[in-house]
Order: sequence, then C-alpha cells, then structure tokens
Amino acid sequence: MYYDLKHFGSEIRSIRNSLDLTQNDVSKLSGVHVDTLRKIEKGKVVPQQETLDLLSSVLKTDLNKLLLNYRFHDYYAFEELKNRIESKIDRDKFETLSVELEDLKTLLNSTSHPYFISAINQLVLLIESIILNKKYDKPNESLDKLVDAIKITTPKFSLDKYTSYVYNSMELRILMNIALLMNKLESTGKSLEIMEFCMKSVEPNDNIYPKICYNLSYTYHRLAMNEKALEYSILGIDYCNKHRDYNGLNLLYFRKGIAEYLLGYDSYKDSLKKAISFSEILNQYDLRDLLILNCKKFYNIDIQS
Repeated sequence: MYYDLKHFGSEIRSIRNSLDLTQNDVSKLSGVHVDTLRKIEKGKVVPQQETLDLLSSVLKTDLNKLLLNYRFHDYYAFEELKNRIESKIDRDKFETLSVELEDLKTLLNSTSHPYFISAINQLVLLIESIILNKKYDKPNESLDKLVDAIKITTPKFSLDKYTSYVYNSMELRILMNIALLMNKLESTGKSLEIMEFCMKSVEPNDNIYPKICYNLSYTYHRLAMNEKALEYSILGIDYCNKHRDYNGLNLLYFRKGIAEYLLGYDSYKDSLKKAISFSEILNQYDLRDLLILNCKKFYNIDIQS
C-alpha cells in the first residue's frame, strides 16, 4: 500500500512533541527501536501494524487508523503498473518497458497528490535509466537518471556521500540499480560495497529484500566468492518462502544451484531443477529456456537429464 509517509511521519512527530516526549522516551516506553521510530518520523518506511500498535499506546492515538488518512487513492492503478514493470525487469524484457513508461506518465497527469507525484516520477526515471543502460548502452546517462530520481525525495543526495542518508524502499531500489551500474562504470568491488550498504539498510519485511539478496549473490559470484553467493541466495529464498512471494524464486534457486555446483555440492542439480520449475509456475518460459541454455553453455550442466 502507498501512503504519504512524509506527512504521516510529521504528524507522529507533532503528537510526540505535544506529549513532551523525546524519541528515546517513546522507544523506552513502547519497546520500538529508536532507529525505527526515526525512520517512521522521517517518512522513510511503511510501519508494520504491530509497530503502530505499540506506539499508539504511548502516543495515545490510534496510529493504524491515522495512517489510513494518508493512503493514496490511485494506489491500485499504480500497483498494477508497478507489478507489470517488476515482471518485465525480472525477465529482462526491457525492450517493451516504453509501454509502461507511457502508462505511468498518463497516471501522473491524473493525480494531484505531491507525494504520489514524487513516487511516480521516481519510477519514471528508474525505467528511463534501465532503457538507457540496457537498450542504448549509455551507463553514464543511466546513472544521471538514477541520481536525479533519488534527489526527488533526498535533495542533498550525492553518490560520494551515499552512506550519509536514510533511504525509503524506492530509494533503496534506485541505489541498488546504481550498484549494478558500478560493474560497468567502476568495479565489481564498488558495486559490492553499495549493495552491502543496501542490505544493511533494508527493512527485513520489505519486498525489495530478496532482490538485493539476488544481486548480492550474483555480485559475489562475479568475484568468485561462492560461499557468500550461496549465503545470500539462501537468504532470498527463505524470505520468499516465508512471505509466499514466489516472484524471483527461479533466479534465486539458479544462483543457489550455480554456487553449489562451483563449491562441489551434490545438491546443485536439485536447486537448478527448482529454478526451472518455478520459471514454469510463473509462466516465464523464455527465462526457463535461458537458464537451461546458460547451464549448458557456461557449466556443461544438462538440467533436464
């Protein structure tokens, strides 16, 4: 669900101040970590219901009910578009992302809420960045788009000081894409550094978590650090199973299987077959065929035998 988190966080801060409580006071009374409260007040995270329940008793306000006042009316149209975009990115179908790009711009023209406008504009810049990189091989221009996207919600952002800021889910998604570009523009080591920062910053229940796990697994694979590649693929798989979020499980099992193969583990073929099965379950037959081809081409593995 999408909310105006900035103004919701500001109202929580006003309620806290009206009760003459510091963030540390609220943390001690509610059991909610002060860092979590800080993120909520800055509008950088969608708080869980349980967290708001704990805070509500201290701030003497039903914060779950209050949050509903900040819900975006265009959420469902935006979510449907976002899901289409996610599906195409996962399957590397960037050639047709221009369709969703135009749909986003149409949605942008029909909404008037400043915070929702920011969210759509960030996604527009993210897609434009992917197209520039994947379709036209212009990584520098792609990077500029991503930096501009983060600056919409974090105006003082600069890449050389990226560790100085607190990020929301969309900003972390953008930062993750910056990390991927670093493979082309600088080094795999720099890519890993930014990706590890994303992992430390992401909330454990954020649906971007398994994507960061996948990209970390792949980055460690590129560095021939196969134990770490396996570790992060397993973390991503565990998240997907726990949350019943099966999108991306095929890629995570592929990374797990390749890491196991390179480490000499007998379980590698079972993991690779799961990658194929989930591709079929998700109706991603082109990706299934690509995984089969890559196994044969790069590792001489016949998954189907």
